[in-house]
Amino acid sequence: MLPPPCRFTILGPPGLDCGDARLDLGTPQQQAVLMLLLANSGSFVRISEVIDGLWGEHAPATGEAVVRTYISRIRRLLSAHGLDAVISSRSGGYMLDPETFAVDAVEFADLLEAARQEREGGHVPAAVKLLEQALALWTGTALAGVPGEAAERERFRLERLRLVAVQELLRLRLERGEHAEVAAEVPLLIERNRLEEPLYEIYLLALYRGGRRAEALEVYRMVYDLLGKELGVSPGPRLRAVHDRILRAEADPVDEPAPPASPVRPALWAGRPGSWEQPATARFVGRVAERAAFLDLLRQSRPGVLFVRGPAGIGKSALLNRLAADAAAEDRQVRHLPAPAETRPTGPDASAGGRPAGLDASAGGRSIRPPHPSRERLERFAEELAGAAGPVLLIDAFEELAELEPWLRDDYLRRLPADTVVVVAGRSGPSAAWLTDPAWSGAIVIRHLEPLTAVESAALLEARGVEPGLRGSIADFAAGHPFALSLAAEVGRSMSATGQPSRREAARHVVDGVLALLAGDVPSDLHRWALHVCAHARHTTEDLLAAVLPGGRAAELFDWLRARPYVETAARGLEVGGVLSEALDHHLRWRDPAGYERMHRAIRHHVLDEPLRGARDPHAGVAVMRTISRLRGRGGVLGRYVSQVGEEDVRACGLTPADHGEVVAMARESQGEVAAGTVRFWLERRPEAFTLLRSRGSGRLRAFMSWLTLRRPEQEELDADPVVGEIWHDVSRRTALPPDGHVGIARHLICPAYEAKPSPITDVFQAWMLRRWLHEPGLAASYLIVANGPLWRPLMEYLGQYELTHAGAGHPYAIFGHDWLADPPQVWRDHHLDEELWAERGLFMPQEVSRAGQD
Repeated sequence: MLPPPCRFTILGPPGLDCGDARLDLGTPQQQAVLMLLLANSGSFVRISEVIDGLWGEHAPATGEAVVRTYISRIRRLLSAHGLDAVISSRSGGYMLDPETFAVDAVEFADLLEAARQEREGGHVPAAVKLLEQALALWTGTALAGVPGEAAERERFRLERLRLVAVQELLRLRLERGEHAEVAAEVPLLIERNRLEEPLYEIYLLALYRGGRRAEALEVYRMVYDLLGKELGVSPGPRLRAVHDRILRAEADPVDEPAPPASPVRPALWAGRPGSWEQPATARFVGRVAERAAFLDLLRQSRPGVLFVRGPAGIGKSALLNRLAADAAAEDRQVRHLPAPAETRPTGPDASAGGRPAGLDASAGGRSIRPPHPSRERLERFAEELAGAAGPVLLIDAFEELAELEPWLRDDYLRRLPADTVVVVAGRSGPSAAWLTDPAWSGAIVIRHLEPLTAVESAALLEARGVEPGLRGSIADFAAGHPFALSLAAEVGRSMSATGQPSRREAARHVVDGVLALLAGDVPSDLHRWALHVCAHARHTTEDLLAAVLPGGRAAELFDWLRARPYVETAARGLEVGGVLSEALDHHLRWRDPAGYERMHRAIRHHVLDEPLRGARDPHAGVAVMRTISRLRGRGGVLGRYVSQVGEEDVRACGLTPADHGEVVAMARESQGEVAAGTVRFWLERRPEAFTLLRSRGSGRLRAFMSWLTLRRPEQEELDADPVVGEIWHDVSRRTALPPDGHVGIARHLICPAYEAKPSPITDVFQAWMLRRWLHEPGLAASYLIVANGPLWRPLMEYLGQYELTHAGAGHPYAIFGHDWLADPPQVWRDHHLDEELWAERGLFMPQEVSRAGQD
């Protein structure tokens, strides 16, 4: 019988479908071996080539044995589906039969070639359809998750082909007149490919043909500056030619006349006639997804409401200004209602709450409420928009219009033209009344504004004229927060131009501005301290507040913090992140250094005590390590070895005899036969030393650790495991163990999916080791063995772990140790305290300056 049809998918996470079955291709390393054979199908691949493609210069001594193991497993996998002879071998190499499988990457290449032929024949619609079919084959990043240099080279090649196909499709869509659609999509591609000139060429053409000549010229200026600063070159000839044609308002370079631009009706900016192209919009960056959602609503023929939500200063007002410009460019009537506070009385006749005086005046024994000024303006807008085609209404600071919400939802918006697009910006999204009203079902789009990306932050600072040397520290401080970025950018630009104020004065000005906007007033000094604690610690609980701020009000303070709009409620406690955390840190260190130090010490002592001692659950271990990383942020080392986001849904469990085979197999796949042998030995000798991490859902083994407790090891143990023998030799020459003392060895730290980088699983390992170092009774010395010494060496040095320099002759591991009798935990835990507290990490500090106090 013929084998079932099989198809490899590599344009995303790799997969193999045989008939109706999707095969499990095994570990990432095993997938890398299979993908290398697939990339060279029809040719023999030498084992040495496989080793180089998988590990490069860091190949283990057991590399050949590991590769042969992977090949054997791949063969068994394929044989189970009738593919017994698809991998042939000869001395020193293997070959995959190319006739047995279909490959999505080959299909992709064939569709690209067919699209080019259709394009050359003048059949644009057919070419577009073929390119769309080709790009639909992609399900993610090519070869996602497959490690190794060979996979990285193939991934780069395929991703470049994908980008070429996207560019070709965009050009064809321009030929079909889809100028506005292409102009909305290209910025996101540019964000991911900042130096790709063809994308800028397409963007300029889309803007120009859509009648947005001024924007096209501004984009070219930005590209010119970007290429000059990044590469020291000018734009290429094609891009320059497009610019020249736009500058002279000629037909574009593909000899297609630009359509006549429709006359743009005067837009009402905040209710007043004026030009929509304000200076602020020319410097606008980011928010590609929100602008695209807005353009989608513009093209619908039914009412639509876009709710833009986010905290103060996240850029809601700036986005509404940009959307007003986008709508005007689409020839739409625009009406913009700014924050109501700008229109209400602010003099002596205004009440303390911001409402006009006289709300409680009475007539005939009943209360009289003057008309809301925003309601009056909205009614005028409704009259002006009557009969308009596709008008746009923008409403800012919606939280200030809470009393008008029922009227807006149930009456006002339903009286506007049927194709009106409404954008509402506020600190929270629509109420439940909006979401449950059948009349608005399907008409509401909600967008939560996130901080700007690193690329967008850099673009904003560049557009604001901040000198390159200051951009890094400003971006680190602002953490993508638009208000903080803009404020610091203006202060930094002024500082660069005039030399005044000093860096410290400038930083305080920015910090005060951020705190005033985001934190506002607090009820008491105790509440202010609670806010500082929440910003300084990664996860704030009632226990932490009680430990740092004793006095019996922890529950009250916790509830107050939880109600703040800038405090996030996470699984492990309350969090204040981003720029507000940085601002509070800067402010307290300057205003009250002694209080700052007391707070830091108290948080540190608490976290390293009970939370660490009890962090046996993996998720608790990750939370503790992220808090410790936050506290030691000024050390500049620990943060690089602790993951900051994401979770692994794993559980810790002990070892059973049924687990032995699975544990040994994981060690063999990850680190080779020698590691598998030592795991097998200690499984029989000390099974209680092993802790496993399994997936909560599937139960699959994800990682494991062994912690050996040795007092007087037997010679058989030292002979069977040479690494332990080297460690015991080191112990013998360094110290004499006290009668109740022992040596702890993290002998195996196995997590195959994360051998080359930190992750939540390596966070768990670090939390477990840190707990043993600080809290294990009788621990006289500790050692740990890692497979990737160069990666972890800086962290080990920071943590005061010395390396056994004589180790490594018979194995590829690095061994690190610590003498807890000479450097006890109470002393060791404070080694970097001064650095944690006072190391310079200042705002407006040039990147090359790191000394504290330099101004």
